Amino acid sequence: MSDEERWFAREYFPTLIDEAESSPSDALNHIAEVATVLTMTKFRRIVDFSTPQVKADLLMIILRCLPTEVYSDFAPLQAVTNPTVT
Repeated sequence: MSDEERWFAREYFPTLIDEAESSPSDALNHIAEVATVLTMTKFRRIVDFSTPQVKADLLMIILRCLPTEVYSDFAPLQAVTNPTVT
């Protein structure tokens, strides 16, 4: 993994997530920009190297842009399929 990829995973995405509270659409645009500028292989390595919390936060940024109906049914399903979720 390159230094650039580690930087995206450990510095850029966590900072982007922190700033997403004030500007979620900007955060989504930045995620999309990274995904399109880098190869899919590099983007996957970056996401794989990211912490589970960063992965979850990036996913939530993306999901918030969709209509609520698209993802609102996932929470009950997760609780049923994963008994450790309360």
